[in-house]
Formats: sequence, structure tokens, C-alpha cells
Amino acid sequence: MAGTAIPTTIFLLAATQAVMCNMVSTEPRNFFPDVKGNLTKIVWAHAVNSKAELEAVLSSDDIMMLEADVVMGKLNETNNSSVTEIPIMAHPPAEESDLSLEEFLNSTIQSNGTKGIKLDFKSIQAFNKSKPILTKFRPNLKFPVFINADIIPGPVNATTTPVNANDFLKGVMETIPECILSVGWTTRYGKKDGVTEGRYLPSQIKMMTDALTDNQVKQSVTYPVRAGLAANDIEVMKKLLNGTTTSSNATLTIWSSEGDFVDVAQLKKLMADVGVDKIYLDVPEDLRKQINHSGAPAALGSATMLVTSVVLGLILSTL
Repeated sequence: MAGTAIPTTIFLLAATQAVMCNMVSTEPRNFFPDVKGNLTKIVWAHAVNSKAELEAVLSSDDIMMLEADVVMGKLNETNNSSVTEIPIMAHPPAEESDLSLEEFLNSTIQSNGTKGIKLDFKSIQAFNKSKPILTKFRPNLKFPVFINADIIPGPVNATTTPVNANDFLKGVMETIPECILSVGWTTRYGKKDGVTEGRYLPSQIKMMTDALTDNQVKQSVTYPVRAGLAANDIEVMKKLLNGTTTSSNATLTIWSSEGDFVDVAQLKKLMADVGVDKIYLDVPEDLRKQINHSGAPAALGSATMLVTSVVLGLILSTL
């Protein structure tokens, strides 16, 4: 009798864990059915790092994904800022906010069932301190969750220190393995840095795919790539996706800062070549307006093209 109790207990624990994972596992293409597989139609809000911004975004009918930054800092919800540093929603160099990570997650869970979130961790310290909070709220995260960090040094000779790759990847897999892992490169580009030319190098791509392979990453992965840099080498972007052997669902998240130089024609070609079923488009409104989503080449995703080719082959085989 005692001999069967332990295996039964282990089975029940495994079943419970499986049910929990199924509860929280949500892919954006399924969570947002109206986009019909075209991930570029998902609308993002940036830097939702205050109570006012969070309230406004949660009440918006247009916004589908909330991007927010997580740093270690002080909560200034009263006239006197707290002295204890905790995970707060702020973008460096800011070190104070009226919104903590815990409040952000609680408000999002309580106020919406139609939006997803992307948490951008600016340091490994912020992520490590956030792990207990993520664990606490994990059963209630019944919407798309992206966990993001820049873990590889990138173009153009970027000087920002990336988040430790091994620690971040292992931490995400242990803490919230059903999330979409969003991992990118530090960059030095755009108006602020006075850089208008550059691209992702094959060596930088290899560093990323090697990091995922070494850490045996199995979950869905998206790579945030800066539009002005990614558009300059379409083949290396395709190589990135094709070289991701650890995940069967790798995508790009194309992003851009205000004032970035972007070759729009090349960007549209990148979208057409990769397919809009594999690209999230998180760019300023003026750049989004320049991109023609209705053109046949861009609207035809890779999955659609595969189905079309199979059907055509079957038709030809009967002639």
C-alpha cells in the first residue's frame, strides 16, 4: 500500500502542474483571434510605468499589449519616498515610480482579460528580485506574457552592459516557463547616439542562438530587433529564425525608437520574406503608417504560403 502511495502522489503533483501550465499558457495568435494570424496587427503601448499610464492603457479599446520596464528602485506613492528598493516600473535612469511590479501585475489581472503584457527587465538584479512576485501571480496570468531582457551585446559597438544571459534564461525557465521568452541585443543607434548605419552581425546572431542552445531553451522565443538595423540585412534575420533549433515557434519583434533612420522599403521586404505570422511590429505610429500591411506579399505569411504550395502540388498531381 505504501509502495503505491508515492507514485500516486508524484502523478497527482505532475497533473496539477500540467493543469496550471495549461491555464497560463497563451499564445498571442490564439489570444487575439481577430488578427487572423497576422501578428503585425497587434497594437502595443510603450513604457506603461506609472499608475496613470496603466489606468489609461487598461481602459483603451485599441491597445492589446502593454510593455513596461522593471528596475530596482524606490516607490514614491507618498510624499516621502520609501527607503527600500523593490522592483518598480521605470526606465533608466529613473529610480523612482508610483507603480511597483506587484501593483502592475495585480491591476492588470484585476482590470483586464483582453490584454497581454511584456516585462522588460533592465538588470539581472531586478529580475532576480522579481522572481518571487512572478511566482505569486503566475496562476492568474491568463493572457500573453513576454519576459524580456537584452542578453547579448549588439550593434553598433553597443556599450550598454547586457543582462547576464545564463542567469536570465535559467531564471525564466524555472519561474515562468510558459511565457514567451523575449531576448535581444543591446544597441547603439539612432538620433540619441548619432548613428544611422549598422546591422546585426552573424557573430552576434550566433552568440544568441548558442546561449539558447546551451541553456536548453524549449519555450516560445521572440527576438526584439531594431528596425533600422534589421532591415539592413534580411538574410541574417532569416538565418536567426532558421537557426533557432531550441524552439519551433521563433518570431521577430521589430521595434524602433523615435527618430531612428529606417529603410522602409527594406523593412517591408523583410516582413514579406519572413511573413507577418512571425513578426510582431512594435514601432512608432509614423513608421507604422509607412508600412503597407495590405500588400499581398507582406500579408501572405509563411504558413499560408506553405499551405498554398501543398494545395497547388496536389492539384498538379491530378492533371
